[in-house]
Amino acid sequence: MSPLQKVALLGRGKLGTVLLTELLNANYPVTVLSRTTTPATSLPPGATLHQVDYTSFEDLKTALTGHDTIISTLAYSAMPLQKPIIDAAIAVGAKRFIPAEYGAMEIDPRITYYKEPLEIRAYLAEKAERNEIEYAIFHAGVWMEVIFSTPLIVDFEHRGVRVFDGGVHGFSVSRVRTLARAIVASLEKREETRNRVVRVHDAVLTQRGVLEMAKKCTPGEEWVEISVDARKEVEELIEKTGERVDDLLWPGLFAAVLMSGGFGAQYRDVDNELLGIEMMSEEEIEEFSSGWKS
Repeated sequence: MSPLQKVALLGRGKLGTVLLTELLNANYPVTVLSRTTTPATSLPPGATLHQVDYTSFEDLKTALTGHDTIISTLAYSAMPLQKPIIDAAIAVGAKRFIPAEYGAMEIDPRITYYKEPLEIRAYLAEKAERNEIEYAIFHAGVWMEVIFSTPLIVDFEHRGVRVFDGGVHGFSVSRVRTLARAIVASLEKREETRNRVVRVHDAVLTQRGVLEMAKKCTPGEEWVEISVDARKEVEELIEKTGERVDDLLWPGLFAAVLMSGGFGAQYRDVDNELLGIEMMSEEEIEEFSSGWKS
């Protein structure tokens, strides 16, 4: 199987920015596709900018020509754009497409927020079955940058926490850089990562463990804990959201699912060894959590 050599990168958010750096560090030529005329001077050496109209199939083909790997880090709102991008990638002979899924858990079709990722998965599987293109989907747990900067697990700002099932269930976590490194490493492991979900993580945490780290950062302060039945919360919120994507209910639903002890939130089988990803030590996790103090 021939090696993957030239990358087209879609999206320059948090992951896209880190991923661009890691790709360039690994000496991959990268073309950054953008809908805006971002000055080329804002890109690091080794990267080029190509402005593209994502609604134009011909424009997409022109932008993707000569690239064997297409990596999407587009935002959730842009998820439907990936189908025509996949079609354009196939039209120009690209070999691999990595979609913007980057999930933390198994996808439950009852959760409306997962509708778009499921459709993209099915579309890629269909194309791969016909040998038109291959794909790799990456799951790396919850980003640690999110855990220690938002009230997803504990509300550090208000010293409060809704404790799901006593906070004892494990869930996988990773730094954004770890996910980026896994994606880059997979390009050298093409056969081993072909047409499947690739899972890596830096560590497995529990809500109770995160809470204890937060308390270490706030010595002598009182925290308010409210006990929550995770499974009951999940079912109630799924019923409330119904067939719509509700941005107000989604964070609560995601938290309940993550800390319910189900939905594959704690990875049992990971590809860390395959991709050269080392687990974080307890000391490294404690140091990362100290960012709460700043």
